[in-house]
Amino acid sequence: MTEPDKRIDDDWKKRAQDEKAKIARELDASADPVTEVTDAPAVEGDPLFPSLVQQIAYPALMALGQIPDPRSGERMLDLNLARESINLLSVLEKKTAGNRDPEEDKMIRDLVRDLQMAYTQTAEAAQRSAEDQGSGNPAE
Repeated sequence: MTEPDKRIDDDWKKRAQDEKAKIARELDASADPVTEVTDAPAVEGDPLFPSLVQQIAYPALMALGQIPDPRSGERMLDLNLARESINLLSVLEKKTAGNRDPEEDKMIRDLVRDLQMAYTQTAEAAQRSAEDQGSGNPAE
């Protein structure tokens, strides 16, 4: 009884070793850096991605006074809305990293950078204006 069990056990071990060697050969073949670069599928752009980015960026531009409100035609300043919109774009940029084509990558990266700079400049100007108004009329 022990002899046939041993033969079955030996067959199982040989098959497991053969399978392990086969997997190791496949991994070695797929680890070739030249084939990884050339065989990598190109990230294809989604035609809706720029529209999504614009829909998120538009309120930030309005809130920074860069463009007028389409309903009233007036420019407004709402730093909280601008900050939230810029933060949403930053999250979208981080969560879609590696899934954008180069054009989309440049578009969102540049837009986030430009909006952050505009926010900083606008916030600093608003703070200076508030300080000037507060110190300009001490008699009141």
